[in-house]
Amino acid sequence: MKEFMVILALLFVVPASVSAQNTDHQPRGLGYIFYGAATHQMGQTAGFGGEAYVYKGLGASLEIGTAGYTTSAYGNPNWIGVGSLDLSYHYFRKKLQGRPTPFVTGGYTDFFGQDTDVSENQARGFNIGGGLDFFATRRLGVRFDVRYYGHGDHILWPSFPGLAQLSFAAFRIGLTFR
Repeated sequence: MKEFMVILALLFVVPASVSAQNTDHQPRGLGYIFYGAATHQMGQTAGFGGEAYVYKGLGASLEIGTAGYTTSAYGNPNWIGVGSLDLSYHYFRKKLQGRPTPFVTGGYTDFFGQDTDVSENQARGFNIGGGLDFFATRRLGVRFDVRYYGHGDHILWPSFPGLAQLSFAAFRIGLTFR
């Protein structure tokens, strides 16, 4: 009986003393949702996205959202879809929880929908920005970021015919998770 008790105690003590996972590992990616305000008569912006880390803090992200919930010169609401494919860099610390993680991002942006160029319902451009992820828990955090969207095509021209080109900045707050 003593041998059985020793074996049983070892079965509980040995696994408890050995860690199977490293808690300081860097995540492989994250997802986020956001909402914010934009400049130049664009009104509100909202959407969601995800990032996958390729090497250390370098990553690739895909984002889809809308912008423009304000009333145009003709009194009708306007909106455009905004899709982005970006490269990003996050400056990770060894301990992520409770500390801000700054990042920069930028890449290709596709503007689409009813108020873009009439021939294709699409306009191409770019975005560049940066911000902070602040993880209050291991898996959930808050995201603050600013993005500048630029392009060479016409967007919102049916709603604002006097604008030849409209580039805008978006100030966003969101929820991020991994």
